[in-house]
This record gives sequence, C-alpha cells and structure tokens, in this order.
Amino acid sequence: MTSPRLSAAADAMPLSIFARLYEKLAGFSGDVITLQIGDTHMGPPACSRLEKIAHTFESAGDRDIYHYGPAAGWHPLVERLAAKVAASNGLAVGASGVQIAAGATHALWCALGAVCDPGDEILLPAPHWPLIRGIALSRNLVPVEVSSVRGAAFGDALAAKVTPKTRALYVCTPNNPDGAVLRDDELRAIAAVADRHGLWVLADEVYEDYVYDGAHRSIGALPGMAERTITVFSFSKGYAQAGLRVGYAAGPAAAIAAMRKMVNHTVYNVPHALQRSAHAALDGGAEFLGAARARYRAARDRALAMIKAPCAVPEGSTYLFLDLRSWSPGGDCQPVLERFAEAGVLLAPGVAFGSQFGAYARLCFTAVDEARLEDGIARINRVLAL
Repeated sequence: MTSPRLSAAADAMPLSIFARLYEKLAGFSGDVITLQIGDTHMGPPACSRLEKIAHTFESAGDRDIYHYGPAAGWHPLVERLAAKVAASNGLAVGASGVQIAAGATHALWCALGAVCDPGDEILLPAPHWPLIRGIALSRNLVPVEVSSVRGAAFGDALAAKVTPKTRALYVCTPNNPDGAVLRDDELRAIAAVADRHGLWVLADEVYEDYVYDGAHRSIGALPGMAERTITVFSFSKGYAQAGLRVGYAAGPAAAIAAMRKMVNHTVYNVPHALQRSAHAALDGGAEFLGAARARYRAARDRALAMIKAPCAVPEGSTYLFLDLRSWSPGGDCQPVLERFAEAGVLLAPGVAFGSQFGAYARLCFTAVDEARLEDGIARINRVLAL
C-alpha cells in the first residue's frame, strides 16, 4: 500500500538545530546553562503581569475576553500601536496599517504570504535570524543568501543577487545574531535597491528597544519606502513577554489587509487577555525598558570582557556571535559545541544563521542572570583552553 506523501515545503524545512546537542547534554548532571535561545531571565513589567490586570478581564465582561474578537486585533491596542509607530518609528500608517499577530514569527509568515507567490525569491542578508529561512520555505519561496557587508556597499551586495524572480528582501536591525545596527547610509542603500527593482521589504525590528551603540532607524520611514515596507515588532523581546506570543506589523493598508486574511485563517484572533497584557506593558513599561537596557548593556560588556573566542561588538540585540574557526577543523564547530554541551552549556550553531557560518555560534547574554552567565562563559573558556 502506498502512503500519501508529505509536502515539498515540509521536506525542505530544516530540523531542530539542537537535537545532537541535547544528546550530549543528557550526560551532564549539574546546572544546565541555556544560552542558545533568544530570551531573557527578567520578568515582564509588573504592570503587565496577567495577575495584575485580571480585574480588567472582569470589567470587560465575557464578550471581550472569552468570545472571538476582530482579526485585526483588540481595538485599543491597535490604536495605541498606530500612535506608537508614528511617534517612535516615523511610520504614519494609522490603525488600518497595524495588524496584531501571534508573535513576530507569525507576523512574518503572514507578511510573506501577503506579498509573495510560490517560486518567488526572497533575499536574506546573512547572518540572518534562523526561522526566516524556514518561514520562506514553508511558503514555497526560494531563500537567497546575501553576504552582509557594512556601509553603502550593502546595497551592491543585494543588487548582485536580484533576479527576475526576486520579490522581497528581509532586513533585521538590530540584527540577530550579530547585533549589527544598520546606519542611515546602509538603510538608504537597501531602500535604493528595493525601489529600483520593485521589491517588498520585510523589516524585522523586534530588538528596536535594545540598542547600545548608535541609534535605531526604521527603513519604512525613509522617503518612498512607506508603500513597500512591512515592519514587524514584538512584545516578546521589548517587554519580556515571549510566552504570551504577541507581535504586530505596520505597513501600507493594502498589504496589512492581505495579512489580516492570513491571520484570520490561522489563529483567527490573538487572545484578548494577552493583548491586554501587551497594552499594559506599552502604557506603563517605560521604566522597565530603561532598566532592562542598562542591565543588558552591562551583561554584554561583561560577556565581551570574559569570552575567549573572537566576536564583533554587538551594537544592539542580546547576542554575541562567536567566531570559533580556530577550534573548528574543516569549518564545522559542531564538535566543540558538543563539548560545551557535555560541560552543561548550550549555544546555537552558526550554520542556522547562514551557510557560511558553520564555524560560528550564537550566545544569548540575557537568557540567564549575571552569575550564571559568568559561570557559563567560564565553562566555555575551559573547553576552548583544552
């Protein structure tokens, strides 16, 4: 009997990058220090914790909390976000240009579905956030890696990869995994390529609140970019609410309306209770953001001072992108990552961030508190010294 086949998209999507490391970790009996996932040890703003806002559930009544809601998102949050992106990002999109999603990952999946067709190509400057490649593959798109370079030459590198099938380009600033914050000249160069070739820009700006050197700029605010840019943000990174899965996109009304169809046919609507928590964070979380930024900067500086592997100084985000080529014969750092795992420390393999980064690894310096971060780096350094 012949079994039905799986989809080509499912076959093409990569497996977990951590499977082999978890096998090595199984033999470690002590405190496991997880530096591989982009999360934070800090709790969310006190004003946004679900137990703090539970009274708003009762006052709202069953219809708001327990019934279906609008696919666009809870109206007060949508309005609040429209005001936020106008004031902070220069994106005057109005409420019709905002879409709530189940995290930024879901927002990007819906955005690609809204603007790309199967077989279209999307440019991915590398190193890039790992899931964007899988998202593209799940949409039967063709991800095309582009070697990132700093300065205006960034545009030249992108333009060299454009073909008649290119439909979109993805840009992440501050970048995950290396923390690069794109400067104005780089943003203008990217914008020029998008304009010249009629491309959509998918701008991943989930780390906008965590810039330590330089300043964050939204590419969608540049002249001529408003009508071709969908910008994605997240409460997961800004307000330590990763488990609540609330993200949002801002862009031209027609593209956002198309995204709304995607949301409607996937999650229908993001739970209102979680959107209320996000709204509370946005309204009362300024002090949290300031404290978290200072604490993350200190963690970055301490990690940089301790680590024995080379890495660029991250201008933003929450990662060190470690260059392990000196410990990676043949350009594959998997063996040394397995030795880290045997010592009870997990890092993310660099190959997930681009095919040319097999000898690199990502370390999240906010995933654990300061004492455990230092312990984890000390263990890494002992392995590197062997």
